[in-house]
Amino acid sequence: MRELVIPPAILDWLGEAVLNSDRTEQAARAEANKKLQARHDQIEARIGTMYLDKLDGRITQEFFDKQAGSLRREQDSLLCKIQDIRKATPVPSDHAIDTLRLTSRASELFLQQPAVEQRRLLQMVVQKPAWKDRTLQTACSNRLKFCATRTGKVIETKRRKLGLDN
Repeated sequence: MRELVIPPAILDWLGEAVLNSDRTEQAARAEANKKLQARHDQIEARIGTMYLDKLDGRITQEFFDKQAGSLRREQDSLLCKIQDIRKATPVPSDHAIDTLRLTSRASELFLQQPAVEQRRLLQMVVQKPAWKDRTLQTACSNRLKFCATRTGKVIETKRRKLGLDN
């Protein structure tokens, strides 16, 4: 389990990188929403102006109906995009960082647990344990492999950049 320890410098870097990424994503979503809403409002004003022109006899009813129909379809499309942006939920990145921090403390916390709890954890994360040449041989569960695969490369790269390789 000591191999799961992530140095604090890397955890801090990951936390900051994820936080910056979240801020960038939120700003981009807000900007996209603002532009779409501005276009929607612009179309609404254009339809209003065309309606006044129709009442004043500057344009025909046929022209108004054709143009207003086209503009309303564009507005509907814009509203769908606005709703999609609002519905899209950002990934709970703070949970991912908390999980990495806890994983990093796993070996320390594991040793503090009673034997019964240690056994329960091992049954959850280890597959096919066996003794061979007085050494415990194990394979990680699929859950642990998934987590390790996703974070391992990033952590190793950052360790090298920070000069934390042993």
